[in-house]
Amino acid sequence: MQTEVYREIPILPLRGLLVFPYTVIHLDVGRKKSINAIEESMLGSKEIFLATQKEAQTDEPSEEDIYDVGTVAEIRQVLKMPGGTMRVLVEGLYRARIKAFLPDDEFMKVSIEEFKNEAVIKNAQTEALMRTVVHQFEQFVRMSKKIPPETVVSVVAIEEPGRLADVIASHLNLRIPEKQAVLEQMEVGKRLNYVCEILAKEMEVLELERKINLRVRKQMEKT
Repeated sequence: MQTEVYREIPILPLRGLLVFPYTVIHLDVGRKKSINAIEESMLGSKEIFLATQKEAQTDEPSEEDIYDVGTVAEIRQVLKMPGGTMRVLVEGLYRARIKAFLPDDEFMKVSIEEFKNEAVIKNAQTEALMRTVVHQFEQFVRMSKKIPPETVVSVVAIEEPGRLADVIASHLNLRIPEKQAVLEQMEVGKRLNYVCEILAKEMEVLELERKINLRVRKQMEKT
């Protein structure tokens, strides 16, 4: 019987933030164990496991305080900041799930199951879903005016369905549980569908906001 092979890796718990695969982002790190985890990663593969805390306020997170699905990321740059903190540039690589927390006094370390290759058959249904999601995202960017138009150009060029869902979700201003739900969806078709639903809901909210603002403006003009 074949035994599962899991990878051991330092973990960096994130507060109020989630990193998707294919995303490049700066993180400010201040907790002693987190700084140790970064330093440990830099001595080896330069890879670290990023998982989000369920409550941002928790200073010393335990196993129960951290979501078990996260992103393995490569550390691209480390800058030491005044006051002993670090600014770290990371690039999300792929999804992984925590199988066990490993004992270590200096930093948090986990054993993970990796999901490197996303198996997907690109058929007519997937193609149609991708086009729908891209069209929705274009409309959303036009309506929200908070995302630069050049972002749309880079999104349109994405050909892998899983990557498309991740990149769009990373640009939306969602609550952590919603982003986590996208991250936890390993099946690419379901992930695209979920992002499709989120975009539809976000556009509905934007349309309501627009109507409320219009009504308030009219009211102010009358008075």
